[in-house]
Parts: sequence; structure tokens; C-alpha cells
Amino acid sequence: MRESFKPSAEALRGGQFEDKTTQRQDYIKHPLEKPFVRVPDQYKRPQGEMEGMTSYKKEYTEKYQEPARAIRHDGQRQAQGKFEGEPTYKTDYRKWDMSGRVGPYVSQDAWQPPTNRFEGESTMHHDFIKHDARRRAMIKPPQAAQMSDSPFNDKTGYRDAFIKHPLEPKYVHPKEQYKGPAAPFEAMTTFKRDYKGNPGEITRSFKPDNQAFSSGKPLEDVTTNRNDYRKWPMERPYVHAHEQYKRPDGNMEMTTTHNATYRELPIERTLAHRPSSANKARNAPFDGSTSYANDFKKWEMSKNKPMMRDEYHPNNAPFEGLSTQKAHYIPHELQPNRSFKPDNTAFQSGTKFEDGTMYRTDFTPKHVDICPVLGIEKGQSQFQFVQTDQRGHKLYQPVFESVEPLNGFQSPNRMQMTAA
Repeated sequence: MRESFKPSAEALRGGQFEDKTTQRQDYIKHPLEKPFVRVPDQYKRPQGEMEGMTSYKKEYTEKYQEPARAIRHDGQRQAQGKFEGEPTYKTDYRKWDMSGRVGPYVSQDAWQPPTNRFEGESTMHHDFIKHDARRRAMIKPPQAAQMSDSPFNDKTGYRDAFIKHPLEPKYVHPKEQYKGPAAPFEAMTTFKRDYKGNPGEITRSFKPDNQAFSSGKPLEDVTTNRNDYRKWPMERPYVHAHEQYKRPDGNMEMTTTHNATYRELPIERTLAHRPSSANKARNAPFDGSTSYANDFKKWEMSKNKPMMRDEYHPNNAPFEGLSTQKAHYIPHELQPNRSFKPDNTAFQSGTKFEDGTMYRTDFTPKHVDICPVLGIEKGQSQFQFVQTDQRGHKLYQPVFESVEPLNGFQSPNRMQMTAA
């Protein structure tokens, strides 16, 4: 058995505990220098005061004017008077004589619409030749019973050859009447006679009753604390008595620095101050003249309804004649298109079903022998195990038996021959 290298669970005793480690023994402490940190120069305030004057403050001239007012437009202004004149279109346009024009030029090879009425038939309707396919009769026999008009012939060989002989009355065996026993019935059974019962009491139910617990005795309020507790005399804890407040002699001086140095001044309401330039031209009249008001000329506008041209006047007389549609239209009787959808009836044939296949015609059944090695484990095979090769396959060899005739009462001798 191998020796176990597992350490024992017992604690080592004796000696001193050393806290030496490899890091503590081999570590050499080197002096460290602080890294160089560049100290930035301190800010020095320049001497003198900063001049806050800019070119904007020098060149800007402050102006005071009223805020711009919103201008409300009156919409598109149209001339009120009637336009009298002749436009350029009427002056320059020359109307050509179109009475001698025959019509648009069309080549003779151009496509011409057919004159026949469109029937809406497809290529399948034209090319399909309808054959008179009669429906095959069903081979299934009808379920109705076959009826015959002739009366039913119920004659049988038994009825013709049977000879009826007179029968004697059947002997009836008299039944014996019931006679009750004379002795009284004993209600004793084998179970009652042999069974004595198990000695013991009936198992008591531990189920509590559905009644509240009540007692006529007074409630005992005696507890362990009341029985064992002994009252000890108690003293009040010491409370330190503070000294009473004594008012100092004299009066308290209530004057403060604020009350001594503060001088009350009269309060005036703050007034709004306007710039000095706002009061210079207040008395002068306001000049409201602008370039828009001086140069704009207001025209008189009026809304007029559009006028119709005098070129075309529609004819209000009713049409008396025959239209092209009524003249050429020929009504035809409408026939609904026949549905070519196949019906759901199964295809039936009166010929016998031919189930011959190439497999059934060309197949030749052969006898398959059972491998004799399968019966080795059961002891029914004529092979015996020899050895196992390098690949793990088992090798078997056949066993031959020869039976010799019996000589007297000798047992048969079996000779086993092993094939090389």
C-alpha cells in the first residue's frame, strides 16, 4: 500500500513564531528622492489702472427715436375702372381658314381598330375541342333491397317430410314444499365462536372538544416574581442643587455703536430720471414726412367681375338626331361563362388494377443462411473459440464429430477433429 503524504492534522508545538519572509530578508531599502516639480511664476499685477476706452465708445453717437410702428397692409389693390383697350393677341393674331382641311394624315399600313364586336373569349375557348365524355357507371351495388312481386315460397324439406305424431302430456315432477326447522335458529357463527377479541382499551381520541375552557374558580394572579421578590428599601438619587441667580447691581447700558453714530435722515421717493437730450426738442412740432409718404401715389381701385369673351356662344336648342353609339350599337344576349373547374368526383374505371412492378418481375428470392457463430454463447454452434488477433477480432474453427456404432453396452465415442 502506498504511503500517504497527507500531513497530519496535529498542531506543531514548541519553538518561537518567526515572522520572517523572503521579501523582508532580501529587500534592500534605497533612499528615494522626490520628483522635480516646476513651480510656476506667481502673477504680478501691472502698475497703473486699465484704460477701458474702446473705438466703439469713441465713435458711437447715441440717438433717440420712437420705436417703429407696425404697418398693416390693406391687401392687393385693384383698379376700379373698366379696362378699355385691345390686347396684342387680338391685334397680331390672324385666323386661318380651316374649312378645306380633310383631316390628319394617316398611312395605309397603320393599325385600324377591328369593326367586329369584342366577344371576350380566350385562346383556350377557341382551341379547346369539347368531347362528349360520358360519366362511367358506378360498380357499387345499390343499397336498396331487391323486391319481388311473386309470393314468398316458404316450403322446405322439413315441412314436406315431417309427420306430426301425437305427444303425451309431459310428466311434471311435483315440487316438495318447504318445511321450516323445528329447532330455533342459533345466531352463532364460526367467527363469533372462535374470535375472542384483542385485549386492550379502545384508542382514545385526542381531538380537542369544540367547547371553550371554563372554570368556576377565581383566576390566580400569583407569579414567580410576586412570590420570590422581596421589597428592598430604596433611597432617592442625589441631585445637585444649582446656585440661584443673583441680579447684578446697577443698570445695564443699552447703547450700541449703531445707536450712537446713526443719524436719521428724511426719506424721499425715488424719481425717474431722463437723459438731458430728451427735453431739448419736446416743444417743436413732429415732422412725420417720409420718402414713402411723399413719393407714393395712391390709385383708386375697384373690384369688377370677369367678362366673358364674345367668341363662342353655346347652343341652347335641344339635340334632334341619332348619335353614333345608338346607330352602331347592336345588343346581344349575354351568356354566363361556363366554369372549367373540375368536379370533385373520383376517376373510376371498370378495368382491373394492374399492380405489376419491375421489382416484382425481376426480383429473385434467395435463401439467406444464418451465421453459425451466433449460437456459440448458447452452446448450439459447431464452432469453438481459438484466439484473438491484434485488432481484437475473435477467431473460431469448426468442430467435426464422428459417431461409432455401439458395441454391447459401451457408450458412444466422440472424436473431435480440428481443422487446420
